[in-house]
Amino acid sequence: MLIQSFISHQWKQAVRSPIWHKSLAMNIFMFFIFSILFAEVMLASFFVAKGWHEIVPGTEPLFAFYKVIAYYFSAMFVIRFLMQQLPVLEVRPYMHLSVKKRNLLHFILGKGSLNFFNLISIIFFTPFAFFQIAYYHGNLIALAWLISMISIDLSLNYLIIYIKKQMVNNLTIVTIMISIIGLFALGDYMHWYSYSETFANFIEFMVKTPAFLGLPLLLTVVTYWMNFKFLSMNLYLEDLSSYTKKTDNHIGNVAYLKNFGIIGELIGIDIKLYLRNKRTKSMLYLSPLFLAYGLMFYTNDQYDHEGGMMIFVGVFMTGILMVNYLQYAFAYEGTYFDLLLTSGINFKDFIRAKFIAASILVSVSYMLTIPYFLYGTEFLLINTACFLFNLGIVIPTALYFATFNKKALNLKQGSAFNYQGIGASHWLFLLPFFIGPLIIYLPFKWFGNAELGLIALGLTGILGLTFRQVFARAILKNATERKYIMAVGFRERG
Repeated sequence: MLIQSFISHQWKQAVRSPIWHKSLAMNIFMFFIFSILFAEVMLASFFVAKGWHEIVPGTEPLFAFYKVIAYYFSAMFVIRFLMQQLPVLEVRPYMHLSVKKRNLLHFILGKGSLNFFNLISIIFFTPFAFFQIAYYHGNLIALAWLISMISIDLSLNYLIIYIKKQMVNNLTIVTIMISIIGLFALGDYMHWYSYSETFANFIEFMVKTPAFLGLPLLLTVVTYWMNFKFLSMNLYLEDLSSYTKKTDNHIGNVAYLKNFGIIGELIGIDIKLYLRNKRTKSMLYLSPLFLAYGLMFYTNDQYDHEGGMMIFVGVFMTGILMVNYLQYAFAYEGTYFDLLLTSGINFKDFIRAKFIAASILVSVSYMLTIPYFLYGTEFLLINTACFLFNLGIVIPTALYFATFNKKALNLKQGSAFNYQGIGASHWLFLLPFFIGPLIIYLPFKWFGNAELGLIALGLTGILGLTFRQVFARAILKNATERKYIMAVGFRERG
């Protein structure tokens, strides 16, 4: 009965929202599109499962599919991490009522298990269970196998919820989890072991030993309990007070920056902003993926190691964090931009703080790419030239384009597939960021002197550094002229 009340309240909250009525036509259209996709996925799953042994002739069909499942779960983990929304329930209206806290938490977690990704997994596994597993092992084993696969998917669901919840509160746990996952991924990439075969052997073992088919169900219970325990400890705001106090003593403590005056304090504000907001933190968590981009190209012999793609990779790895920071340099502060205008802060100091913070980001990114020299010294030269170009040319260019932005960002939302706050200036800036280095480098490469092209690219960056003060004055002039236009735009929400 209580669950029905929760569902009823959630439905009424949705349909009574002004957003619901504004987007009613779009919601109906999207429902129609998803219904068609849903039917197509069901049919495709049905026919693939029925003819799987014909799709993979000459191999053990079940073992081949188990290997596919391994990569399916890996892909679902990444997709869920990027796209899955956290289950939420406005608990404040229930706090003063005689509603048990555990009932609220069970409803939140139960709601979290009802999403599009879980539905896809049911569609994906059910036909195969009854067309393939049942054929080789019987209906009972097929049913147990299906429950096990759905249980693994639910475990991933709750693990993602737990990681995303911890991203707000505990950076250490998230770092450890991502490091462990990264270590397993590295092991498979370096051929220390085969992830797909190991996973397939494990599923085959469970099928041949039915008693172990209950392990995934146990894993689901454990991940559910982890979330339940965490939410029960942090349901009330005051429960976070001890963590907040601890955080202020280390991660959020940037008091030493005050030794550098107002510049240091402004950089400290940006650091706190990045560590305390979802959209900014999500980019920080994705940074290891950006820095590992070179593994896809530097280690692949099918790419020309002196081609334009290598320059693209070098610019991307050493500059993507800086670009993401500077493209929204003023939009990040959009919610309190009026305060900055009236606080007496000199805009020159504000611009200078952005320059320094961006330079630090580029320098750190470059230092983290230095180990690529193990694959060849040419990659170190590429990254060095791209680093200098980013430092001298891209930073002032990005900051100049940022002064044309007048859309404030909602920092409570993640960055993946989120285009809120993005304007035409962001897309225009991508041209000098990606094409500019190629225009400098490729003519030298075409004339047979790629090394001279790298030198020219690096010298262009150094030349930009010598004119940094000129660039800074141009940016300051444009920002001063547009600051009130930006302030008006930032006041508009949505």
